[in-house]
Amino acid sequence: MSNVPDDILNACYSDMRRMARRILAGDGARQLIQPTELANEAAIRLLRSNLSGVSDQGHMLAYAARTMRQVLIDETRKQAAKKREAVGMMTLFPGEDVHRLIDIEDLDRALGELAVHSPDYARVVELRFMLGLSVDETAMATRLSHRTVLRRWNAARLWLLERLGEGSPE
Repeated sequence: MSNVPDDILNACYSDMRRMARRILAGDGARQLIQPTELANEAAIRLLRSNLSGVSDQGHMLAYAARTMRQVLIDETRKQAAKKREAVGMMTLFPGEDVHRLIDIEDLDRALGELAVHSPDYARVVELRFMLGLSVDETAMATRLSHRTVLRRWNAARLWLLERLGEGSPE
């Protein structure tokens, strides 16, 4: 008998690899973990977890985004434990015209704070940032209007940049 969440995970795997490449693009973290390794580790963790509530690919990719973020955090912590001055794992924070390099652990802390204040805004950030979805794709995945997604994305992005000490974008 087929396990629906496992089938959905299999269908999402190529998107997970694309997501991993995007997360690690232009990043010193590739010295620590390759995109395929990130996607594989996330898939293994997802298979070991309880995915009974997952009903579609959008939901699975949201879980995958969170899992990949946690894999990166765990890898960073593991490297820090190995040596005194571990290489910080950086990723690109997207803006309209400017991309900023930010520390993945700082981003994780800021996203955690945002999720406490507004889980809906944090979900939009995860879908846009971690999955690389467009505003329209995010609207479809969340069943929100284009305007609502855009408003939440802009507000959350500015909030995160402020928390990350970047101020407002130029």
